[in-house]
Formats: sequence, C-alpha cells, structure tokens
Amino acid sequence: MSLLTSKLSDEDRKKAHELFGVPEQFDEVADLMVHEEEWQVILLMGKEPMTEKELRKLMEKNRLAASPYVLINRMYSRNVLNKVTDADEPTWKISDFYSRYSYYAQFEYYEFGCLPRELIEALYDWQTEIYQSIYLPQVKAKVAGEGIYVHNQTYLTLEEFDKIIDGHHGSIHLVPCNCKSQKYFHDRKLNVCVNMNDGPNSAVDRGMGEPISPEDMKKKVREFNASGLMQNGEDGFICNCDGLCCFPMQMAYKAGSRLIYPESNWKIDWHEDECVNCGKCTKICNFGAFYKDDNRKVHYDVDKCWGCTICAPNCPKHAIHLLPREQKA
Repeated sequence: MSLLTSKLSDEDRKKAHELFGVPEQFDEVADLMVHEEEWQVILLMGKEPMTEKELRKLMEKNRLAASPYVLINRMYSRNVLNKVTDADEPTWKISDFYSRYSYYAQFEYYEFGCLPRELIEALYDWQTEIYQSIYLPQVKAKVAGEGIYVHNQTYLTLEEFDKIIDGHHGSIHLVPCNCKSQKYFHDRKLNVCVNMNDGPNSAVDRGMGEPISPEDMKKKVREFNASGLMQNGEDGFICNCDGLCCFPMQMAYKAGSRLIYPESNWKIDWHEDECVNCGKCTKICNFGAFYKDDNRKVHYDVDKCWGCTICAPNCPKHAIHLLPREQKA
C-alpha cells in the first residue's frame, strides 16, 4: 500500500495524458515515466510556451516544488520540458510522450527493463511505427531519385569516421543508443552513439552523455566496429548501428533502399584466393552477405551486401578490399 496520496483527479490525469500525447494503451506506463508533480506542471502549462518567470510563479503558487529552479531543470533533463529557442527570455514548453519514452529507455534503463516484456515490445513497435510515418516517405523519395537529406544518411569507414572527429571543434559525448535501449532483449553494446551536438534540447545540454576525447572516441569506435556495429551518420551525430535494433535500418529494409539509404561510397572487393575461411566476416556481417556453406567454406553474396564496410578492417588476412563505388572490381 502506498503512503502517498495522489492529488490528481482522474479527469485531470486524463487531460494531462492528452496534452502529453500519451496513447491510451500506454496510460499506465506513462505514470511511471512522468512524476505526479510533472503531470501537474503539464496541466498548468498546456501546449503553449511559458516564460520561466511565469512558470516559477505557478510552481510556487501550487506548491509543486520548494525550488522551482530544481524542478524545471529536472524536468528538462528527463525530456519532459523543452527549451523554446527563439524566445527573447528563458521560455519553456512541454515535450511529449514519444520523446520522453526514448529518454526513459536510454537514461533510466534499469527501471525501463523492469517493465513486462510484452509492454517493452509494444512500446518499441509503437515507436517504430511513428518513426517510420515521419521519415519513411523521405527515404522512398530518395530511392525515387530525389536529392533529399535523411539523417543517418551515409555509412562511414573508420578513416571517414576519424576525419569527422578530427574536423569537429566542439564537445564529443558518448550516449546510449535509443534504438538498442528500447529494443532491450539483445546482447548488443548500448553506450555507443557519438553525440557532437550540445545545443538546446540535445542530450548533452540536458546533462546526459559521457564526455570523451577525440582519441579515445577513435579507439572506442574500433571496438564497436569489431563487434559488428556499423558507423553511420555525419558531423553532429554518428550512430553505431546494427541490423536488428536500429530504426534507420528497419526503415531501410522496408523501403528496399540498399546502397541508396544508407548511402554506401564503397564496394567490397573480396579476394577469395587470400581468404583462409576463418569466418570473422560471417560473424560480424549484419546482412548475411558473407556466409559459410556446409563445408565451412566462406562465400560472398554481393546482392546481399549493403556496403557498410565493417568486414574489411576486421579481416585478419586483409582479403577484403574497398573500392570507390564508381570503380569496378
């Protein structure tokens, strides 16, 4: 039995859930992700921006916090509040369930993992559907030949990754992958995404992420690469993706966008005569392009290859070469 008494009526809770965009099937878990005083703030603010001065007064008047400053910043760090970037003075706006859920999985991972498996899977499927409703039309347009930008646009070799890191003059942070955190039931590495954005509403500005030096980041990415994670992105944010969890890859499969999204600048040139059939490539390939037959002999199916390039640096005999995509092997 809880010692705490809720001050939210059922009607007010329902209204707060509507304001925050909570799907009806996730009403119960939403109350784990968002604290009661945060629901009260959401009710008071509604959908419109509010200056920090106004928000502090409301919090004090309604006895929501002894220190409004602390509550505002805690809500910001948890992605319950967002900064309004084009205002003349510090101004806030409520976030939404879609965004808060990602942070709950990424940064409150233990509690998230205590949810029932069927609920974790339902949340992941729901997020995937929303994500694809936003970005899949862009990928399809790219497949149709339109020169459109889509995030996570390009696979990177280790050398290309290093070049981006060397050319970046701001902070670098390591953050958990939201896709892998939300998928949960797997053995992939989690704390693998490279965040170079520290602006308003970024994970870094919210106090999340582990600062890391450029040289240490380069060492880390080689560990990720060797474990089968694919480098994918651009200056600002680079993911270390896999074929099971990651939203961009699931979207690419659905769009049939191999070699277009994510774009690949390199062709795999496998020298079969140099291969010793160790099978390292078969273990890290996310697409089954490298595989072993019943006699344990390695084969390469070019039609299954997405050009992510992680096989090349991990071949102990250097039997896998990379050629610019316009150049024929």
